[in-house]
Amino acid sequence: MKYKKLVNLILVLMAAGIAIIIARDFVVNRSGKHIENPYAFDVSEYTTVDPSAIIYKEQKVLQLKVNQPKGIAYKDGVIYVIADSSLILLNEQGQLLQNIQLDAEPTAIAVADQLWLALNNQVISFDQKGQEIQRWPAYNDRSVITSLAVSPRYVYVADAGNRLIYQCSPTGELIQEIGAENEQKAVPGFVIPSPYFDIDLNEEDYLWAVDPGRHSLENFNADGSMRSSWTVSSVQTEGFSGCCNPAHMAMMTEDRFVTSEKGIVRVKVYDQHGEYLGVVAAPNQFDEDSPAPDVCVDDNGRVILLDFSRKQVRIFQPKENEE
Repeated sequence: MKYKKLVNLILVLMAAGIAIIIARDFVVNRSGKHIENPYAFDVSEYTTVDPSAIIYKEQKVLQLKVNQPKGIAYKDGVIYVIADSSLILLNEQGQLLQNIQLDAEPTAIAVADQLWLALNNQVISFDQKGQEIQRWPAYNDRSVITSLAVSPRYVYVADAGNRLIYQCSPTGELIQEIGAENEQKAVPGFVIPSPYFDIDLNEEDYLWAVDPGRHSLENFNADGSMRSSWTVSSVQTEGFSGCCNPAHMAMMTEDRFVTSEKGIVRVKVYDQHGEYLGVVAAPNQFDEDSPAPDVCVDDNGRVILLDFSRKQVRIFQPKENEE
């Protein structure tokens, strides 16, 4: 009998202890209270950039009066911004030159003799006065056009939905698809987990494309074969980390690159071989949880950012060019 009473007493005490632990856990971690994840990867130490590595300085900020900026381009002293359902032309002082209304929300822009825009899965072009010149047939429902690049001979269309680049004539005729896995052309196939898929042309009109899932940039010949590539995968400042980086890219003179990253938001410059040269804008120059800014370059080597969070055009000048 005494043994049963002792067992019952022990069970009661254990139940009481468990109840106290559960109650304490509920109070400490009640709904709405922050719960730390012991397995979370802390990247805070990588958001700090050595000041000596920052080789650009912010020179000018142009505030946009838009709801949702989408992309940016530059040509001959004019800044082109797609936002909401419009194409906005600004001079370098921020004065509005033109506002072209569109019949859908744009997703990509490239500027050559014509103004080229993507409206989700369709490509259209305008003259410099804003008059529509042509409208290509829409691609399939899976298509998500994220970037355009234009040379005198070709229009390249980056389709993140289908993980392909379409090489087209200036009138929209499909010449070939670039980027599908092909061992003979040494093309591994793009890894695109989310709609970040940027392309641009260098000064010789060779196509460069971001392979964001591999943290690499890939260069293609006109026949679609791989010409060269480089990869820098690292959480350190000189590399790319996380998913889908770099998010945006633009070609500079001497085959250099300016890149923009999401997650740890930073803008950097690399040489033609992928060697890290320095930082344009560090993480502490952006709002918390800011998306990666879109990027382009002007005729004087300045880097122009489209800050989606602040709805600003931000112009950065090389420190070596400071007067």
